[in-house]
Amino acid sequence: MRIERYRDLTIIDLDDEKYLVVACDSCGGVGKKEFDVVRAEPEIVGYYTAYVPLAEVISIKAQPITIIDTLSVEMDNYGIKIIEGIKKLSREAGLVDCILNGSTEENFKTVQTGVGITVIGYLLKKNFPITTHEGDIALIVGIPKVGEEVLEDKGEILTIKKLIEIRSISYVKEILPVGSKGIYVELKEIERANNLKLVYRNQIDIDLKKSGGPSTCAIVTLEEKYLEDFKSKIDIPIHILGRFYKE
Repeated sequence: MRIERYRDLTIIDLDDEKYLVVACDSCGGVGKKEFDVVRAEPEIVGYYTAYVPLAEVISIKAQPITIIDTLSVEMDNYGIKIIEGIKKLSREAGLVDCILNGSTEENFKTVQTGVGITVIGYLLKKNFPITTHEGDIALIVGIPKVGEEVLEDKGEILTIKKLIEIRSISYVKEILPVGSKGIYVELKEIERANNLKLVYRNQIDIDLKKSGGPSTCAIVTLEEKYLEDFKSKIDIPIHILGRFYKE
């Protein structure tokens, strides 16, 4: 059985037609416990922590089949609230048959919130890999936000419904959710994977090195001829970053 790392994903060769795809993320110090740094409802913590690996799986056209939560908090009733947030996200993503499983901390009292999420899906081999080509343009969809900025958002961040909508557009090529490393680092990954060089626009009104928090934005690549149609379909901020050329 062949297993490889692809960006932040683990890809497992399952059979002649499918791969298993594994994504994970964690969150610490965000919640309503005594020593949490950012104050947030546990439902929101569960929702956004699960959003990150779910977005990574969906972005490469994989179908999620299970979400596993490993919670460093008690089940009753703090853990229950976190799980409710995960279930809400799952419903918004239309994951009717996706199984939720996990574990909580019942041996010791915890004073700070800790959450780990793993998402497993399957990917048809005919859909992988998705590549970017010379002449394609790179966009950033959504605005990078982190911490309390996410809680105060007024419709500028990428949602799971919007991500699924973007992934369904036939001319969209790569989608790369942006996490804590920022847009610039993720762009470097696209360059490396495709042996391309991005020539940036002269003026970009967005911070390329700011953390994207819980994947509040994503890089999208496509042919420039589809740009206006894409912009007409997407009602959150879009910034053009540049064009890819051969190195």
